[in-house]
Amino acid sequence: MTRFLALCMLALLSPLSWSQGLVVSTHPVYLIAQQVTQGVEQPALLLANQSGHDVQLMPEHRKALQDANLVIWLGQAHEAPLQKLLAHQPKAIAILDSGLVKVLPQRTTRGVPIANTTDTHVWLDPNNAVRIGFFIAALRSQQYPQHRSAYWNNAKKFAQEMLQAARPYQRLNTGRAYWAYHDAYQYLEQALHLKFAGALTDEPHVAPTLAQIKYLNDQRPNPRMCLLAEAHASKNQYQKLNPILFQAVDESMGDEQNFVTAWRKLAAQTQKCVANAQK
Repeated sequence: MTRFLALCMLALLSPLSWSQGLVVSTHPVYLIAQQVTQGVEQPALLLANQSGHDVQLMPEHRKALQDANLVIWLGQAHEAPLQKLLAHQPKAIAILDSGLVKVLPQRTTRGVPIANTTDTHVWLDPNNAVRIGFFIAALRSQQYPQHRSAYWNNAKKFAQEMLQAARPYQRLNTGRAYWAYHDAYQYLEQALHLKFAGALTDEPHVAPTLAQIKYLNDQRPNPRMCLLAEAHASKNQYQKLNPILFQAVDESMGDEQNFVTAWRKLAAQTQKCVANAQK
């Protein structure tokens, strides 16, 4: 057990008069928490229909945080607006600070790692998703030992389903290149053995520069490229990169109800796009 996890346990077991309730900040982790707590409790999602980067907290959000006896969030790197509220709350546990998940650095739009940064989309790595599930089970089991077996059995079932979903991609050929509208799929690309060839922009809501479009065209690995992008991406912003195969994806899994199903769907869409682009 890491020192961080030990401190988490002490904080969660301290004799404070917290109301019962598990609050999870962002949708992908919420989906994992749902599977781990199935049959025992129903976690609450804090940032429904919001990204961690653009948070608008209403009174009901603050009330949920106040009433919770455990708040699981990704951490300041992903949800900076929550830092002021949660940084000094012993009942708030940041996954990115836990030391339990594999963390990669952010990259420039041309694929160069940026020192002292964190790519926060850690849930897209199947092994990270499994670790998050067991982490939630461990924290809730300490708070509710009477439900320990249910939490751990759920976490084990989730782990089996997640790793089984990822297993077919272990046999894929490596090195197939793809573009992203913004670099949000690094953890998925490792699981699918893909090669990042560049992004159009650093931020999904910032238009790409002409210089970056020229760079991508000049450096394209294949005549036709797969472009992963959010559905709202404007064709006017990427049509100068033709020929491309556009694939709308959602790394935040916002409309999904089951994490493994959502991951499998995202992986299949990505793999199909990359494979078809090379035909």
